[in-house]
Amino acid sequence: MDEPLHIYNHPATNPQSFETSILGISNIDGKYWIELEESYYYPAGGGQPADLGTLELSECSIPIIDVRKKETIIHEIMGDFTPDNLVGKQVVAHFDTERRNQLARMHTAQHLVSAVADELFSGTTIGNQIGTEKTRIDLGIIDREAFDKEALVDAVNSIIESKLIVSMDFQQRSELISNPLVRVNLDLLPKAIEELRVITIDGVDICPCAGSHVANTSEIGSIEIGRVKSKGAGKLRVEYSIVE
Repeated sequence: MDEPLHIYNHPATNPQSFETSILGISNIDGKYWIELEESYYYPAGGGQPADLGTLELSECSIPIIDVRKKETIIHEIMGDFTPDNLVGKQVVAHFDTERRNQLARMHTAQHLVSAVADELFSGTTIGNQIGTEKTRIDLGIIDREAFDKEALVDAVNSIIESKLIVSMDFQQRSELISNPLVRVNLDLLPKAIEELRVITIDGVDICPCAGSHVANTSEIGSIEIGRVKSKGAGKLRVEYSIVE
């Protein structure tokens, strides 16, 4: 199984358990990784950590502690099991729902912070690392004196409170190039990919993205910005968290 099926599911909160089977198992550097017939787990990438969860078998439950996209999607497992007996087993795959929901909120907030930074300070997002407790965004910003933390927080929280719809669809690259709400550099995406998964926050941001998101900005909760520090000339690292 090599297609990340999570990309077809939006909103990404409260994911449903699914039934599948184990196709294979590999020992890579002393760690056991399994391939499932199909998988809705998010593999780490794009600044978002992997989903975690549990595989329920008739005789035991096995924790999933990492998910990666290699040639196929592979899932790191741990616990008390006999590897040779796993292949072909039917399983029910469960999610760590609290983690998935928090990452969906954080990732949607990242889109807002990046969009508002672009609007207010011409700040270009050049990197991010999403987390459950805090998220960091690296901004390329020519005039660092123009950066105003409070203005950024107020603007983002105002959008959150506006209860904007967050939608997902698939669009052609050619349709996105001239859209002013697309703030990412499409040239950084592989040119062979013509159809892109797109997350749209109504009237605010349009972004090709494979990550997990909420259905409405009101689900995020308010953000607060913690540390803001220099990462070199023309670059700021902004850390934020979600306040319940």
